[in-house]
Amino acid sequence: MSGGLNSIDAVKKKIKVLQEQAEEAEERAEKLQSEVDKEKRSREEVHTPVERGAQRGEPGRAQDRLTTALQKLDEVEKSADESER
Repeated sequence: MSGGLNSIDAVKKKIKVLQEQAEEAEERAEKLQSEVDKEKRSREEVHTPVERGAQRGEPGRAQDRLTTALQKLDEVEKSADESER
């Protein structure tokens, strides 16, 4: 009858291993969900002030920074073109 007990023990061990794997997967899923939630909050923090400015008819700080960056890029491109001549 020890063959039957060995089979039961093997099944119990397999169940335990599967339960541990399920717990690890659940913990990983919770961690990933937490990271997703954090990323969403971060994106909302960036978009909200810009959206508020757009609602008031203001370009917002991000738009101003973009405009400045594009102007600087134009200046650098012009300087590069002139130095190539």
